[in-house]
Amino acid sequence: MGVVAVHVTFPNAEEARALARAAVDQRLAACANIFAGMHSFYWWGGDVQSADEVAVVFKTAAKSVDALMAFVVKHHSHEVPAIVVLGPLRGGVSYEEWVDRETRA
Repeated sequence: MGVVAVHVTFPNAEEARALARAAVDQRLAACANIFAGMHSFYWWGGDVQSADEVAVVFKTAAKSVDALMAFVVKHHSHEVPAIVVLGPLRGGVSYEEWVDRETRA
């Protein structure tokens, strides 16, 4: 058993909500937290870009990370989605058990 957080940025709240809900519905993540109002600076196309974005933090079991990442890549509107896996995380035993129970490989 192991819990990880998968941080993904989206270009808008609509896409973030849709993919977050779909990932939870498909049990790729036990939950998803959406953080709107984020502004990012990043290199793209040889220049520094700037954009308003929305971050989603998915909590999932380590066994489900690959399936969740493949889902995000398939459905994300960006050519190169920003996906960062953080973990393994340490949480309460009952929380870790819940995440494991609510996700699938």
